[in-house]
Amino acid sequence: MFHVATALALVGLVLLELRNPRFRADTFGPGPRRRRNWTFFVASLVPMYFLQSAGVWSRAHLPTLIVPDTLPFAVDFLACTLVAELVSWISHYVKHRFASLWVFHFQHHREEHFSVWMVSHTHGLEVAISGTLLTALLTVLGFSPLSMQLYFALYAVLLTYHHSDMGYSLGWLDWIVVSPAYHRLHHHSQGRGNYGSMLTVFDVLFGTASWPRPDDSPAALGLPPGSTEPFGFRAEMLHFLSRWRGQRQ
Repeated sequence: MFHVATALALVGLVLLELRNPRFRADTFGPGPRRRRNWTFFVASLVPMYFLQSAGVWSRAHLPTLIVPDTLPFAVDFLACTLVAELVSWISHYVKHRFASLWVFHFQHHREEHFSVWMVSHTHGLEVAISGTLLTALLTVLGFSPLSMQLYFALYAVLLTYHHSDMGYSLGWLDWIVVSPAYHRLHHHSQGRGNYGSMLTVFDVLFGTASWPRPDDSPAALGLPPGSTEPFGFRAEMLHFLSRWRGQRQ
């Protein structure tokens, strides 16, 4: 059920994004940007399949600190979400702070066109390792499979939502749920902060929240000026090897 609902929501968001002429050009027009987008998308399906298998393995083999289904579902789901969001915030923060991890995350910031394509602009190793560790932690803590499935379904939908260039807003909920305008500030070439995945809660708690203003002028997106990271799927995926070789010389 979750898989079908999630897929329908994601397809709906992509279809709505097609109203944007630039998104249509980046999707169907000629040039390296189209090739990069589609290659990243196809490659992103591999770690998604891996994470599904990792989730099944974790539930079958890992011990749990709390017996699942002993808490009311609402409490279980809320706690699961907050723990997952805290871990995701920490993971996102350190990827921006340590060069050894940045080489597996810069791919998500390499693009200068803000759109839902960015969701697939990830390094497979980053997704597989981060997702597996998070799934294992939530399993060991004893959160129910239903809560975990619901969290990851909402995560997929909201991750796509807040990468949209269509100017969506949930009104006052934008103070709690990461909005496209809020996350766009994270992708500014000079941007720092706004590391939340679904919620702004931990950005507020740790002082890394930056709120968009109605009078903000458009700013350049992508990597900071002077960055030397490559553009193109193969070069981006293998960039960590060249950095590793350089450190050994």
